Amino acid sequence: MLLALLLSLASTVIYAQALDQLGIKKGVSMSGSISASTTAYSASGIDSRRDPLAWYLNGNLNINLFGYDMPFSFSYSNQGRNYSQPFNQFRFAPSYKWARAYIGTTSMNFSNYTLAGHMFDGLGVELTPGKWRLSAMYGKLLKAVPFDVLNPESYNRAAFERIGYGVKMGYENEGNAYSISLFKAKDNAGSIPYIPDDATITPRENVAMAFNVRQTILKRVFVDVEYSVSALNRDTRSEKNAFDSSRGTSNLLGKFLAPTGSTRYFDAIQAGLGYTGSFYTIQLRYERVAPDYVTLGAYNVVNDMRNITIAPAFQLFGGRVNIAANAGMQVNNLDNSKNSDAKRLVANINMNVVPNDHWAINGGYSNFSNYTRIRPLVDPYFTNPLDTLDFYQVNNNYNGMIMYRTGNKKVQHSISLNTSYQFASDKSSAKDATENLNKFFTSNLSYSYSLQPQALSLGGAVNYYRNTAAGLNTSFMGPSVNINKQYFDKTLRTGLTATYNMTQATSQQAGVATTTNSTLFNTGFNINYSPKTKQKNESMGGEGKKKLFNNKQSHNIGATVMWLLRSASGTQPGYNELTSTLNYTYSF
Repeated sequence: MLLALLLSLASTVIYAQALDQLGIKKGVSMSGSISASTTAYSASGIDSRRDPLAWYLNGNLNINLFGYDMPFSFSYSNQGRNYSQPFNQFRFAPSYKWARAYIGTTSMNFSNYTLAGHMFDGLGVELTPGKWRLSAMYGKLLKAVPFDVLNPESYNRAAFERIGYGVKMGYENEGNAYSISLFKAKDNAGSIPYIPDDATITPRENVAMAFNVRQTILKRVFVDVEYSVSALNRDTRSEKNAFDSSRGTSNLLGKFLAPTGSTRYFDAIQAGLGYTGSFYTIQLRYERVAPDYVTLGAYNVVNDMRNITIAPAFQLFGGRVNIAANAGMQVNNLDNSKNSDAKRLVANINMNVVPNDHWAINGGYSNFSNYTRIRPLVDPYFTNPLDTLDFYQVNNNYNGMIMYRTGNKKVQHSISLNTSYQFASDKSSAKDATENLNKFFTSNLSYSYSLQPQALSLGGAVNYYRNTAAGLNTSFMGPSVNINKQYFDKTLRTGLTATYNMTQATSQQAGVATTTNSTLFNTGFNINYSPKTKQKNESMGGEGKKKLFNNKQSHNIGATVMWLLRSASGTQPGYNELTSTLNYTYSF
């Protein structure tokens, strides 16, 4: 009802203001693209890892009718039957000035803890007249997926039909913003005809509300705060109560969601305080999400954590040197309901230096550590020999890049070196515990050569990787090359790539070392043809009249062939795979 009123209001306002804007001089234009592709796959030596034949059809169309934008998009594939939720879909998003509507399969974002990018099939609207902001939506978040007692995998895919709606209102002025949003979703308990006794899913209902404020203080100081609260009924079949015993008091969300014995309430807050200087900025951020925080408008919410960070950034020597850092602490088990507490220290720094047009240097360091304190179980019939157990985990990562470029308009050279080193250690405070150390090292040296008049580019690289862990050492190295060439005034583009890797793995068990060697060869060829087309101009007829159509059409035909060959390694047999793709795109 609310959405219908908003849509009616939007159409009335747009119609009232658009009457004086409509006219032949606005014209009609159409643009978009349609693409189709098919992929063939075959394997020898192993079971097929994908369907032997797949095809895809995608389209985007935008019609501008006397100033109105009406974009439409769709996607369709024979792979859609392999997904429990919609894969084949369409989207229509007409807009005019400060008004936009969403029709079909789409997504919207109100806040991180209410409606946060969840796909839905339905209607939505966004209105931004002047400094005001208004958004609303209504649609199906999940389609019903019934149980199949003969197929155990259906227990993981089964879902109730879920309908949701929401509204967000806000005001923005000179960087300051204030908003409030409300979102509600409910499962249809009757959408699944049969529910097994051992099923773990239940029909749920959720109401989430968020308040957001961003305010600039004294020109250089800004503060932003977002507070969210969510109420979740874990089983709508539970009996409704006039008083929420789980909370112990009445609450605002109880007006939208009648509390039951299975109703739970959560909240989340994130806030920031920042200062912007002449060559630096610094921010202090605080975030707290209650344990088990859930909103049905988001696919995943990280909960049960409190995070405090400080992040300075500097820009020196006219922007040629940029330094950014971040440090903070994160803790969990906010309600002390778990048997362990974890503290995580986070620190990283990154520097980017561009001294001139030839050189570019980048380096970074990050140190992530976890501290976990495991408490003994409360069991009167069990005596734990350890009062507590402290567990430390440290991850250190170093990375660096240096690149040199030279050349002129005809010939260009580039050489770069990328390296990364990481070690992670786990160590218990118990006296008889040993430290588990994992080391990872990667390096890549690449060179590229480009001849602009001949539309030819060549490239080569050498890759090296080594992983050292308890009882297992793995390393691989090998070269890769690529060649790209364009013909017929750059309308025909071709490319050839090849990679060869040699892998060696050494494991130790009971003091006996075992070494296995294998090779991997991967090559591919691609070709694309895009004939040049002239721009079409069509008028209403007669000289002096405005042009209504101004469309540029283009065609692209492409094909790719990829072949992979892996040698036998130990008890694993060798195999090869061939993947071919043919695609066509028409743009107008």
